[in-house]
Amino acid sequence: MRRSPVTRAILRALAALAIVSALGLAPAAAQTGQTFGELVGKVTDAQGGVLPGVTVTLTGSAVMGSPTAVTGATGQYRFPAVNSGTYSLKFELAGFSPMVREGIVVPVRQTITVDSSLKLASLQETVTVSGASPTVDVENTKVGARLDHEILTAVPTSRTIFGSTTVLPGMTMGRQDPGGLTAATSTGMVAHGSQNYNLNYYGVTADTPSNYGSMYYMDFGSAEEISVDTAAMGAEVGGGGGANINVIPKSGSNTLKGEAIYNVTGKGYWDDFTGNNITDDLRAQGITDPTLRGLQDFNANAGGPLVKDRLWWFGSFRNYRTIEATPGYTVVNSDGSLTNPFLSNLRNYTASGKYQINKNNQLSGFWTYNKKLQPHRAAGVTQPNPINTINQQSPKNLFNGNWTSVMGQNTFLEVSSTYFHMHFPSDLSDEFKALPASQQHSTTFNITTGIYLDGPDKDGTHFRDSYRQQQNIGLTRYIDGWLGASHQLKTGFENWYGWGQEVFNIFNDTRLRYTSNPDGTNLVPSEVYGWATPLTQKQKMRNFAAFVQDRASYGRATVNLGLRWSYYDGKIPAQTGGGGRWFPVANYPEIDPGYKWNTLAPRTGVVIKLTEDGRNVAKASYSRYYEVMYMTEFSSINPNIIDTLDANIPVVYAWNGDRNGNGIVDANELGNLKRQFIPKSNTIDPNLRDPKNDEIMFAFQRELASNWSLSIDWIQRWFKDQTINQDCYGLPCNTVATTAYAPTRVVTDFGPDNIRGTGDDRQLTFYDVKPEYLGKDTFLHTNCGNNVSVSCTQRYKAAELSVGKRMSNRWQMQGSYVWSRLDGDLWLDYTNPNNLIDFVGKGATATGGNTTSPDQPHAFKLLGSYQAPFGITVGANYQALSGLPRDRNLSVAFAQGTANTRVEPRGTYRADNLSLLSLRADKSFQINGARRASFIVELHNALNSSAGQVGYGTVTRGNASQAAFDAARLTVSYFGRVQEIVAPRVLKLGFKFNF
Repeated sequence: MRRSPVTRAILRALAALAIVSALGLAPAAAQTGQTFGELVGKVTDAQGGVLPGVTVTLTGSAVMGSPTAVTGATGQYRFPAVNSGTYSLKFELAGFSPMVREGIVVPVRQTITVDSSLKLASLQETVTVSGASPTVDVENTKVGARLDHEILTAVPTSRTIFGSTTVLPGMTMGRQDPGGLTAATSTGMVAHGSQNYNLNYYGVTADTPSNYGSMYYMDFGSAEEISVDTAAMGAEVGGGGGANINVIPKSGSNTLKGEAIYNVTGKGYWDDFTGNNITDDLRAQGITDPTLRGLQDFNANAGGPLVKDRLWWFGSFRNYRTIEATPGYTVVNSDGSLTNPFLSNLRNYTASGKYQINKNNQLSGFWTYNKKLQPHRAAGVTQPNPINTINQQSPKNLFNGNWTSVMGQNTFLEVSSTYFHMHFPSDLSDEFKALPASQQHSTTFNITTGIYLDGPDKDGTHFRDSYRQQQNIGLTRYIDGWLGASHQLKTGFENWYGWGQEVFNIFNDTRLRYTSNPDGTNLVPSEVYGWATPLTQKQKMRNFAAFVQDRASYGRATVNLGLRWSYYDGKIPAQTGGGGRWFPVANYPEIDPGYKWNTLAPRTGVVIKLTEDGRNVAKASYSRYYEVMYMTEFSSINPNIIDTLDANIPVVYAWNGDRNGNGIVDANELGNLKRQFIPKSNTIDPNLRDPKNDEIMFAFQRELASNWSLSIDWIQRWFKDQTINQDCYGLPCNTVATTAYAPTRVVTDFGPDNIRGTGDDRQLTFYDVKPEYLGKDTFLHTNCGNNVSVSCTQRYKAAELSVGKRMSNRWQMQGSYVWSRLDGDLWLDYTNPNNLIDFVGKGATATGGNTTSPDQPHAFKLLGSYQAPFGITVGANYQALSGLPRDRNLSVAFAQGTANTRVEPRGTYRADNLSLLSLRADKSFQINGARRASFIVELHNALNSSAGQVGYGTVTRGNASQAAFDAARLTVSYFGRVQEIVAPRVLKLGFKFNF
């Protein structure tokens, strides 16, 4: 076919872009192969002989036109880049009866093998085979699951990326959210022990190099499919081995279609919308009313053709709003009105388009926008006053352009370019700003009770902007017969540039810290925290990566061999900071951190067909993953310190109180210098290693019957080389424990009952920094395990059983059970001998600063739906989950500053076990033609669980008696206090219109 001059010019320009990207001259990278599935197979005659020259035609609503492939000399055909959807294949060859295979489901990032046998033509007839789509991937080893459109629309979930993906096996959620009642608050997602995850839209990583957060407040109604890889991922996937999540939005088609859905619930609208799961014990801890008072969620989308089989469009909008009665903050008045309501709002826009240049070349692009508004973020038990809270707004924009080209029968090219900007301001609350200047005080904190008393939010104001520009190029090539196998060779080059700045200010540069009686009375000045604000912190970094992967198929065995190279570096630009109470204005030159990460990560696997038909396979893999570098790796040497963690406060003094009552800390009110964090005294290990995760996986997978699948997996992981800060006090770091510390701090642990003088009291000895080293802190940013005898290895192992049935015969189901264990050394500074104490540094693991761990020994999950008669569809989602570990700490007044220190191994105590059931039913009515209206009823937490969430109090208090403890329970954060519970039984009503 002769191309027009315009078409040739377009293709030449795109090819030039691909070459420039491959040479790394353009800023850079998304991951390749994230948005497509692959459809392959072999065509034979009735005697099993291969048939070259067969024309194979692909048709379906998700594809433009009718792409074709022709079998080669070995009878193989391939469609290398197929959008997620359901398709038909037609096989045609002169002299043979045509054959049609219908109902072939192609998920994202899976290879679907459809072999066919043609019979000699005796009559002009077409043989049609329906409902025989394979459920086992016989080419790839990766472990994962998917939520297709049928499940997303029929099964009750939270309508968030967190609550949706964590219904899948191997995924753990830090904070459960049945019904999506707290969708505007992010929570952790952990895949087989790994807490880092890749979140991709249209295959594009939606993350910032500043580690502020991803594009996780998603436009749920725009999703056609959510695919999650959790282990044994190929070399094309970067990141630290956590979940590789692909949100595949809907696209246009040759038919104009769309939907609008509106959901509402909340006690503020109708009292019976919400049940009550408050027990007497919870009421005694200050939880007095169901949290949710109102929820409104409107989501609409539409798409269709501008030119059929040539140009498609799609757009979506979501507006989500909630009103909550947050424990410890909101008061529900007798008339049902609220004092201090907690408001949240999410707004999303999505737009995309596809243009088919010609049969083999396609351009596509998208834009997605999200804005979160929470005017009183951080409100709760420990920050009970509106003036203590933060006003958060965080708009994000993600843009992408993509070109794909089928360059002949055996070659596929993909080029992508992306820009991501996150603006993340956190300002003082309006209530604090409205105070007269005479009443605007520094943040004050009661160490004894754990409550913030006065002043603005403890973390100050942050005005953040982070940018990421990225490009990539990926090439797939098929070669048959080389070394006796059929090969799929993939290679790609990626790079991205990231930059950003953060304007940081602590009101008065100061936080005032008191001690008191256990009930909060009799405040005694204790410490002053000081910062060098206002300041503007700037950082830059870049990444280059390349991969190569060969999938070689030898009859009943397929070998996957892959290697991923990654390179990270960065710098701290010249900047200015200081000028407040504690530090003078200073100009800082550009800083080279002095290290670079340059890694090679092997990804290997083997798949063996145990039976000729490919319905029973065994899989095994070994993979290594290296973590993504974030700008936070440079924090310890950045002269502009943005850190509010107790261990990294720029300066800490003893405090004698505000003697003259002027509300300012004067020089004569200060005691001794306890600790200081001076970046110019800090260093980064020039041999700093990229944290790694080594993984082995063994699996057996079976197609139980048509549309049924079974998978049994064993997964083990070893996490090592996590980066930390070691405080070396100007000494050789391996001598600090014996030189700078002395075991002089003897304290009473009042035990888990929070009462002194009872049988669980005990004496503990900790280590103080010696007087001659106080205030001489020098930090080395290095890998955990360096300069100490602790290996800092965390270990994960899991056995996973999952059974699935795709939608057929009007019903679908996914069920799984996972047993797992995560333990080893916590990632801490072990030059501090306090962390060498077993109950401090051992137990169910997570990063040292976290108070919880993703260790979840048992997880059973079952979800599905049934299309009943009369236009009724019912769905259910049940999860039975072990509670996550929680800490018990003691507030210890060290010479070097007060710190909360663990006094029992992590895992000794756990959050409540969870048993959560959500139900859904909808009844649809046909209006005319394709127009339908549906009424939806959902019941979340149908069992009315009142299980505590991750927000438990962790610090043991020393109350004089049970009566004193009971009197203080509402005003003190103490060990075991439940500060948040799972939402009660909630009835949600909805209306949906489809056209």
